[in-house]
Amino acid sequence: MTRLFKLRDITIYKDTQYYCGPGPSSVLLPDGRILVAFRRARDWTSEGVIAHGFPSTDACLTCSDDEGCSWSKPVVFTAGNITNQNLLRLPNGVLLCLTQRGELVPLKVYEKWKDQKPFHYNEAFGWAHASFGVQVMRSFDDGLTWEGPFFISPVPDIDPIFPDWPSPSGLRASPITLQDGAVGVAVYGLRGGKRKSGNVWFMTSTDFGETWVPRGRIADDPDGTHYPNETSVYQCESGKLVAFMRIENTSERLLCTSESHDSGVNWSPWQPQNIKGHPFQAARLSTGQVLLAYGYRRTPMGVRACLLDANCDNLDTTQELILRDDGGSFDLGYPHVLPLPGGKALITYYHNVDNGLRFVTGSLVEVK
Repeated sequence: MTRLFKLRDITIYKDTQYYCGPGPSSVLLPDGRILVAFRRARDWTSEGVIAHGFPSTDACLTCSDDEGCSWSKPVVFTAGNITNQNLLRLPNGVLLCLTQRGELVPLKVYEKWKDQKPFHYNEAFGWAHASFGVQVMRSFDDGLTWEGPFFISPVPDIDPIFPDWPSPSGLRASPITLQDGAVGVAVYGLRGGKRKSGNVWFMTSTDFGETWVPRGRIADDPDGTHYPNETSVYQCESGKLVAFMRIENTSERLLCTSESHDSGVNWSPWQPQNIKGHPFQAARLSTGQVLLAYGYRRTPMGVRACLLDANCDNLDTTQELILRDDGGSFDLGYPHVLPLPGGKALITYYHNVDNGLRFVTGSLVEVK
């Protein structure tokens, strides 16, 4: 019987000047180098402020050519009010990076429309902002230069906040390359602008991320009873698609899943699984098995993973591996799985110890 083992933890980027997180991701380049994208903002922990949603943010790239033992100096490739960076390298070599984007809203505009539009006001930072949707950046030279942004818009039933703005959707995980050649990703938003009214769509692109169309609705909660949101999608070798969902109002914050057997057009009602945590991301290892990783935001806080069969049918019986349990607060996780040769994988995430500095780290694991 094969099992999942942790080999070692890896520090990817840690700087006392910066808050890093959430959501790093990685890709494997043809020459064997590992490329990681992550978010950083100026750190204000010493002043009692956590820069989780700080509007001045760098999106950075760092690279390792020795399986994560050492990393290059980060290079900023875009900036703004952006959050987690989600990489995908397409079979033709095009590199995509997807992220959520926000726009600052003048306080005068906020006061005028705050009762009618889904604005957010952050008391810690003293600013108002609104979602500007999911932006896509694209590189044809493995991250040296970039073009964009493009936007995943329009998304059905997710109304723009202002005319000519993109649909105010968000995303959790990197897109995937589908068996039919399209690129697919799950995005979520508020149905009709209603707060907590979750609406998760599977969007696809056939022109390498420049334009996107809806293929099918993964989850809908028009009354705001459960609020499905951060969702990642995995395609099994059989062609079945599995959506791993974060749904706020479920007992014990359990993983919920939905399946599609027609390339993402129709999806089954979500079902709770016997795995606690959020959010989730899965990838196929060289062994054919599927590695699922997720944050664990309850004591002892950290990151966990489990090994699934090729069709993701053993969610109820899989054994959980604790990667980290030394987190000092719930502000951690958002793991991404990068398969490596020989049954190995690098799981990247952001972390903190003793509720201190947030940094980008990872765990190298292996199936034996």
